[in-house]
Amino acid sequence: MTDDIPAGFEPIDLERQDIVSFERHIGPLYQRADEPEGKACWGFRAAAHHCNPYGMLHGGMLTSVADTMMGSLVFHALQGKPCATISLTSDFIGAAKAGDWIEGRAEVLRMGRAVCFLRAEMRAGERLLMSASGAWAIIQPR
Repeated sequence: MTDDIPAGFEPIDLERQDIVSFERHIGPLYQRADEPEGKACWGFRAAAHHCNPYGMLHGGMLTSVADTMMGSLVFHALQGKPCATISLTSDFIGAAKAGDWIEGRAEVLRMGRAVCFLRAEMRAGERLLMSASGAWAIIQPR
C-alpha cells in the first residue's frame, strides 16, 4: 500500500510496544518530516473502513486525524510535555471517498503558558474537506 503514498511522506510509528492507542486503529497515517517549526502536514489514503455506510469519508475520521495531528504538534513544540485537547471546533465543507489521498495541515497560532491555540485544514487534492481550530491545555507537573 505504500506505493500510492505521495513522495515526501513517511509512516508515523504508531506501533510502540508500550502503548496501545486509539490512533493505531485509524491508521496507517503519514507525515512530512520537512515541515517548518510550528507546522505539521499529515496524510492518509482513505480506505473503506474510514467511510460511512454510503461510501463517503466519515467526518469522525477527519476530526480524529486533525485532533491527533494538532495534539502531536503541541506535544513536540513543548518538547515532550503532556497536553490535552480543551476544545476542537470543526466545519465540514466537502466530501471524499475511499481511495482519495487526504492531507491535513496544522499550525500553532499562539503558545501561552497554560494553553496553545492551533488551526488545521483537511483536503483531498485541492478540495477543502474540513477546517478546524482548537485549544490544548499544557499540563503542568504537580
